[in-house]
Amino acid sequence: MKSILPFILTLLVFTSCGGYSESEKSQIDIQIQSLIKKKGWRMEKSESGVYQQQLKEGTGNEIHIRDILEVSYTGFLLNGIVFDKTKKPIQLEMSGLIAAWKEVLVGKKVGTKIRFICPPHMAYGRSSKEKIPENSILIFEVEVIGIN
Repeated sequence: MKSILPFILTLLVFTSCGGYSESEKSQIDIQIQSLIKKKGWRMEKSESGVYQQQLKEGTGNEIHIRDILEVSYTGFLLNGIVFDKTKKPIQLEMSGLIAAWKEVLVGKKVGTKIRFICPPHMAYGRSSKEKIPENSILIFEVEVIGIN
């Protein structure tokens, strides 16, 4: 019995995280593609389902996962409502950001300005956060000003 207990606990942790089925991911992707078409954006999709469009290419140092970034950003819900916006640049630790931010920013350079769309499984998933309902598709426009 002792040898099966760690397996059961691991299984419970992973199933309670609220993974998304392929069908759910497909429906989310349809919503994202509809927005992209409506806005006329030209975006590339990663294997994880994050869409991105580089608005300005950076020329500074390359961003790494261990960095603390100085950024300005705006976060939108799919319906266009702004749920967060910096009034002045702020510092964010890369290691503490949602998966989509890490995926999109690692390897980019300081000075980059980028728009990206995060499916829920690359953001907060089935959890809600302040002004962000559960299962939200999030859109970010981020400018990386520096690395500290």
